Parts: sequence; C-alpha cells; structure tokens
Amino acid sequence: MAADTIADLRAALGDRFAIERLLGQGGMGAVYLARDRQLDRPVALKVLPAEFSSQHDLRERFLRETRTTAGFSHPNIVPVFSIEEHDSLLAYAMGYVEGESLAELVGRNGPLPVRDVVRVLQDIGYALAYAHGRGVVHRDIKPDNIMIERATGRAMLMDFGISRSVNPVPVPATRTNLTRVGEVVGTPEYMSPEQASGDHLDGRSDLYSLGLVAWFALTGRPAVAGASTQKVLVKQLTEAIPPIATMRADTPPQLAEVVDRCVRKAPEERFANAESLVEALDVTSLRGVEIPLPVRLLAQGLHQVSIVVLFELLLLPLMYYFLSKQGMGDLDAILPIVLLVAIIWGRLAQVVQQLRGVVLRGFSVEAIQTGFRGLRAERDAERAQLRANPTIVTRRRRQMIVLVCAFLASFALQQWVVRTMRTELTPGWYGVSGPGVIILFAAYVMRGVSIVGLMRSPLRASVGERFYDWVWAGWPGRVVMQMFSAGVLPQPATFSTPNSQSAAPAVSIPPAVPTPRTPVRAQEALSLEQRVAALEAWRKDREQRGEH
Repeated sequence: MAADTIADLRAALGDRFAIERLLGQGGMGAVYLARDRQLDRPVALKVLPAEFSSQHDLRERFLRETRTTAGFSHPNIVPVFSIEEHDSLLAYAMGYVEGESLAELVGRNGPLPVRDVVRVLQDIGYALAYAHGRGVVHRDIKPDNIMIERATGRAMLMDFGISRSVNPVPVPATRTNLTRVGEVVGTPEYMSPEQASGDHLDGRSDLYSLGLVAWFALTGRPAVAGASTQKVLVKQLTEAIPPIATMRADTPPQLAEVVDRCVRKAPEERFANAESLVEALDVTSLRGVEIPLPVRLLAQGLHQVSIVVLFELLLLPLMYYFLSKQGMGDLDAILPIVLLVAIIWGRLAQVVQQLRGVVLRGFSVEAIQTGFRGLRAERDAERAQLRANPTIVTRRRRQMIVLVCAFLASFALQQWVVRTMRTELTPGWYGVSGPGVIILFAAYVMRGVSIVGLMRSPLRASVGERFYDWVWAGWPGRVVMQMFSAGVLPQPATFSTPNSQSAAPAVSIPPAVPTPRTPVRAQEALSLEQRVAALEAWRKDREQRGEH
C-alpha cells in the first residue's frame, strides 16, 4: 500500500519533487521525505487526508491558514515552503528536520531530564508567542508535532494545518465562516476543555496543550487517556490533571508550578500568554548554563590531549626499557621516543592555539571553566536520568554479572591451557599447541573487555573523568590556561551555542559566560570614528568662517 501511494504521489507531483520514503503516517495525513528538484534541498511533504480535498470548507480553511503560516519565519517553527494542489491531492512542503519527534524521543528513552523538558517548554513557548502575536492559534500542540533537532537539541513546532486565525482578515459576506461553531478538531489527549467543547479559543488553549506535553515528557505517558475519544473529551472537560509533582518526585517546585498552571481547566487561571510562560521559566534558571560551542570544542580537545599525554607518558618508559633489552644502542632506543614526544608536542600546540583562539573571541578563563562545570553537570544529569530508569539499572546489573563471570573465566581458561596444553621444549622454555594459543588469545581478549566494561559504567563517572574534571575545572587548569593564554587581547565577536536562537530571548546565564554580541570589527570601528571626527572638524571650521 505504501508503495502504491508513493507511486501515485510521484505521478501527481510530476518532476517538482523526488519522493524518497515515508517518514510517518497519522490521522492528519502521511509525511514523506522528498527532495525539491528546483532548489535541491530535502523537504518533508505532508499529504492531507482525502476529506480535506473532498470537503470545500475544510479545503479552503486549510489553504488559507497554511498560506498564513507560510509567512512565518522563526527558528522554533518548521517553515512551510509551498502548497501542492493536484486534482484530489492536497499537500504542502515544509522544512525537513534531521531528528525525531518528542513522542519518538520519549518512547525510546523514557521520561526526559528536567533541563530538557524546560528546553522544550521554552522553545515551543517562543514559537507560540510568535504565532499568537500574529493572530494564529495552533490547536494541535502534541508530542508528535514537536520535532527535536538531533544536532542541536532545538525543539521546533510543526503542522499548523488545523490552526485558526483568531483575528482573521475580513472576507466577503458571501464567503463561508470556515471554522464553524461547535466544530472540534485536534488530538483529544492534548485538547483544552474549551477546544473539546467547541467554544471560542485563544492562545491560552495552546498553553493548556503545551502543559500536557510537558506532563507527558516528564512522566512518559499522557495525563489524560481513555478507551474512546468521547471518554477522553469528557475527562478533559471534567477531571483535573494530577499535580506533576505527585507523578514525578524529582520535579523542581518552580517547574511543577509552571506545568500545573498551564493545565488548569479555566483559561483565566493559566498564563495570560506564551511570553508570560517563557518569563516564568527564565526566572527559575532550570534550563542551566548554555555552553557556547567554542568552549565545548575546547573541552573535547583537552579531553583528547589528556588521554594522549597520559597514555604516552606510561608508554615511553616501557618502550625505552624493552628497546634497551633488545641490545639496541641508546640512539636507536631514543629515536622512537623522540617521535612520540614530537607527536605529544604537536598535539599540545594545537590545543594551546585552540585555547588562545577561544580567549581571543572574548571568553575569560573563568568563563571557560564555568562552561566545563556546565558540561559536567550535563553528564551528571544524564547519568541521574539513566539511574532513574529501572530497566537500564537492571540491564547494567546483568551486564556486571556477565563481565565478572567473563573476567574469572579468562583466568580459568589460562590455567587450563597452562596445565593441559603446555609442553616443555628445553629447560625453562615452554610451548603451547595451536588450539591452546587460540584459547589463550580468547582468554586475554575476554579479560581486557571485561576490565573495560567493569571500569566504565554509564551510570557513574569514571576515575579518569573525575580526575579530568578536577584538573581542568579546578585550580590546576586555571593556572595552565592563564599561563598559555597570556598576552591574548580578547576582541568582541559573535559566538554560537548548540542551543542558541536568533529570535529568542537569552536564557539566564551566569555573568561569567559572555552573552552574544553583534560583531564589530576593530578596523571598521576605528574608520568610522575617524570619519566622524573629520566631519566634526569640518563643521567647526565652517562655523568659524561664518558659513551655514
């Protein structure tokens, strides 16, 4: 059936789009990954159900509202590129987000960490503030309509196909009011009471739905469920949503207050608008420190060079010892060591250059270390989330048992080979048969893998990681970075973070971390100042001459 649908779609669209595969299918239609041949870019092509084409009112409303949202330009809204009408086919092309929906993310990983939920709430809050400010209510806020970009973690709102303009452009009297009184559209599990009853809607209806999305992201299941659509709608109208703190104990009180306020039945008891919601989240600072991309890259470089230096410092004495034992002269034994030292020196020089570049971009050593501590907090939060998942904890315990058994079995195999397969060739020299060699290799591989598996746990920080954090986020790292960044004069520059948004207000960040600034080149600024000074001198000269 999917193949026939794709074939029919290709035939209807002609050469405009190259249909690649089906991305998903639901009650509001199917979404396909396609490539716009004219612009040579990937798009998500949503094909609407047949009723949108067959019913004139629904078709007209959809076209009008989609044209409205096609004019949106916001980093947290998936853009609409074009509308495709071909006989009975009604579809629209939108931006393809490399990632997964919030529903898929929660379904795969379980409830999200608090900071990730706050991120989603803020990102979608920004999107709703933008849409509501242009008179558009989404009416279908749900996890399936929120995409999480894989590269940045940014949440993006999509599918304004059933949105409604609360301040529509006047139309001629002969036109039909396409959004009829009493018409119920949307997803029942995330529908506000006023939407379920077919009453007048405003932006606060979307905030109710967003609160239910946050409830789902924190608990891993919908707040309202039922055996039928009618039962779900009745619950939306009559039953209060349980406080989120009773469902997830580690929910911070500030976040719990925001979520509980969003899901109140009476619209006037919710936030007045999306801006108020975002401001309430900003005050809590629950989203944490936004770590700029240059600091993240520097942390990766330092981590890599630390491993290389530690490994080679352990390897160099052993190498010199074994080379000397082979009867090689001092020069022959030292040359390989000189090569390794040169490799270490070159890698250190690269990291020092990277550090100086970060400082040159306006980051102080204190700000860099603040970023390092933020990265550590991210890792700790991720591990806490894993530890809170009973399935993952149980799997890790079983893995530990297997690794311990493999570690002990490797010694047993080694002893068995030594006792049964070893023969004395000459006094003091022993040999092992072919099968014995294979078993010994397998035993040592088992031992090495089990040692790594026992030392490295996804549920806790390793000794090496704790030592790394102590060095680079503490006073030793501060001294080293201050020494190697000496003489660098910071210059104003634009930097990016994986979570940065050009149209969204900045999240609360400790003063030590710089905020994005407009790039101003020093030479251009100096040139402008000189030109202003020259104009001022010319004006004074004219005044002294009595000219006007």
